[in-house]
Amino acid sequence: MDRGIFGKVFGGGIAAVLFTALTPGAAQAQLGPCYNYEVSPGIFIDYPECGDTANVATQLGNSLNGIGDAMVNQQLNVGSFAAFAAPTGRVRHTNHDGLKVKGGGTTQDFETDEGSVFGNVSYDLPGTYFGGKVRISGLLGYNGLTQDDEAKTFKNDIDALIYGGSYLWSKGNFYSMSLIIGLSGEAEGKNAGGKYNYDVDGYYTNSVIGYTFDMAGGWKFDTRVNLGSYDVDGDSFTIPGTATAINGHAEGWNAGIKGTIFTIMEMGGGVARPYLAAGYKNVFSEDIEVRGDFTADFDQDNNFGLVEAGYDYVQGPWTYGAAVYTEFSGDQNTVGGRLGVSLKLQ
Repeated sequence: MDRGIFGKVFGGGIAAVLFTALTPGAAQAQLGPCYNYEVSPGIFIDYPECGDTANVATQLGNSLNGIGDAMVNQQLNVGSFAAFAAPTGRVRHTNHDGLKVKGGGTTQDFETDEGSVFGNVSYDLPGTYFGGKVRISGLLGYNGLTQDDEAKTFKNDIDALIYGGSYLWSKGNFYSMSLIIGLSGEAEGKNAGGKYNYDVDGYYTNSVIGYTFDMAGGWKFDTRVNLGSYDVDGDSFTIPGTATAINGHAEGWNAGIKGTIFTIMEMGGGVARPYLAAGYKNVFSEDIEVRGDFTADFDQDNNFGLVEAGYDYVQGPWTYGAAVYTEFSGDQNTVGGRLGVSLKLQ
């Protein structure tokens, strides 16, 4: 897929080989060339880089999805003033039971620690458009991930530039929003075979439609549906000590629904907005693969639940926001939090 609009900003290659002797009848011989390649009769070698590269691609897709969610919440939670700038910081931790190898077997379990910071500048266009108001925004920042397993047999460090923009249209209690976020960076890893690195790039898109219902006692209920997609590529690299070249790729679509109950109250000379949200997301048409001289295809659970609690506070030109959340599926769970500050410019 051509993504010329997203330039790559770092350079690389990739690493490491672990040799394992197996008997010809071993069950692992059905896992595919990446995991059991017969170099001579009865002698097989494994390439753990295949699983490591697939892990990087899938978790970068999850990371972009999380950044997109943060951007949606920020845009919808900030008041309707003419323009604002908003730095946001995020941290989160994910435990994954391992990707399922098509043909049998599972990659090793792993953990991902993530931190990101980005600035977001928005502007409300004057006048009305199709009877509503329009807000446009741009995003620029940094995202870093570290992956390893409990036994520390491997480690991946990913540093990336993130950038993008969004378009929000609202009329009364109804709104729609679309965004795109790009990522360009480098992954560096090591395992028993040595060290390696390679370029990564990708993008995430999301479109949201929602409506906020007024309830008794000043409470409100916001419900929204979304349709999104992601696509992440790792550059081709040569496994150290061999002439073998592979690259990882992951892409997929997702559809979801999210409900948020909140209220607005005066507090300490400002306005507070506490909220509680829950959601469901299904990832479909997901394709996780390693290609090159050796190949492998992977699966993971595609049904996700989300629970989130947050608090926004507006005082004068400033808006402060904080949230904690957990996202979970059949083979992974994530806990995270974010902090944001928005400043009215006009």
